[in-house]
Amino acid sequence: MDNRFWLGREDEEKIGHEGEPPGVRAVLRLSGELDLEGAPSLAEAAGPLLGDGSRTLVLDCHGVTFCDSSGLNTLLNLRQRAADSGARLLLARPSASVRHLLRLTHTERVFHVVEATDAVGDASVPRS
Repeated sequence: MDNRFWLGREDEEKIGHEGEPPGVRAVLRLSGELDLEGAPSLAEAAGPLLGDGSRTLVLDCHGVTFCDSSGLNTLLNLRQRAADSGARLLLARPSASVRHLLRLTHTERVFHVVEATDAVGDASVPRS
C-alpha cells in the first residue's frame, strides 16, 4: 500500500450499535490521496467487506485530501458491488475535495452521504 493513502478499519465490537448483531456494519477510514495510486488499495480493502456479510459499508472520507476520476470510479464500482450484494455503501464526513468532485460530476445524488459515522444507524436508503 502506498504511503500517500491510508485505510483503517474499526473493530467489529466498536462498530455495532446497541442491539445490532456483529458484522452488520464495517467502517473504513480513508486518509490521503484517492487517485490512480490510492484507489486500488481502497478496492482491495473494501471488496472482502462486501462479501463477508456486512450489510453496511461506511467509508469515512474525512481524511481524503485529493480525489480524482480514478477514486470516483472506485467509489462508483464499490457502490454497485454493494447494491449487487444487498448491502449499502455510505460516504461519511466527505472532505471538501470529495464533495467538490461529487458536485462537479453530478454524482452526489448517487451516493448516500452522512455527516458522522455514528449517524449511519438511522440512515435511509439513497435515491437511485
